[in-house]
Amino acid sequence: MIHPDPVEPFHAIRLSRLARRLEAEGRSIIHMEFGQPSTGAPAAAIARAHEVLDNDPGSYWESEPLKARIAGLYQSRHGVHVAPERIVLSCGASPALVMALTSAFRPGDVIAMARPGYVAYRNNCHALGMIVQEIACGPESRYQITAAHLAALDPAPAGVIIASPANPTGTVIPADEMAAIARVCAERGIRIVSDEIYHGLSFVSPVASALEYAPDAIVVNSFSKYFSMVGWRLGWLVAPEDLIDSARAR
Repeated sequence: MIHPDPVEPFHAIRLSRLARRLEAEGRSIIHMEFGQPSTGAPAAAIARAHEVLDNDPGSYWESEPLKARIAGLYQSRHGVHVAPERIVLSCGASPALVMALTSAFRPGDVIAMARPGYVAYRNNCHALGMIVQEIACGPESRYQITAAHLAALDPAPAGVIIASPANPTGTVIPADEMAAIARVCAERGIRIVSDEIYHGLSFVSPVASALEYAPDAIVVNSFSKYFSMVGWRLGWLVAPEDLIDSARAR
């Protein structure tokens, strides 16, 4: 299905407003409208934030040590070398996704994605004038896009958004399937945008990064989920070398 539809409402926000209004009226509410942690931020992160707030005069801020630590995460977790200059810090994963889309694609480009999938993928593409190509994914593929899905698309889309673990299904793309997806995308000239915000939160074996199989993939991540830092609005983009300047200009 290819949709030229306008941007749809983000229903989770509407539900959250309703839940908080009922809570303010004294109703007992269990908040399940957002995927957010119930634990607090790491003590070391809080201490470092106090240090910066106490000593920084309030200048524009970009931490080279933080970018180096993020780059090191890919080496230690995935065995992939990522140069720190490829890390672009952002105000959460949502702006990182917009950076990814605007640096790699243009209005009118077709972007494939799984359905069911995270509504913000579809909404952002619509808002940016891109064409959404939703692929119906059922239990036979664990609600995930496969290499076979991508190989069957005619013509090939300009890009594909994948997520592993996925929102809302929570399913993981196995390493061999990730390798096959990367292979098909390389053969057909499809740029991969990989949402890896739920990495580290898995009940199965370690989850593969798209970078392990597609060095030119664009990776979106943040500190919100695994590090329990939702309110900090701190995310990052791993940009391929040919898009570093473009991503940083966004």
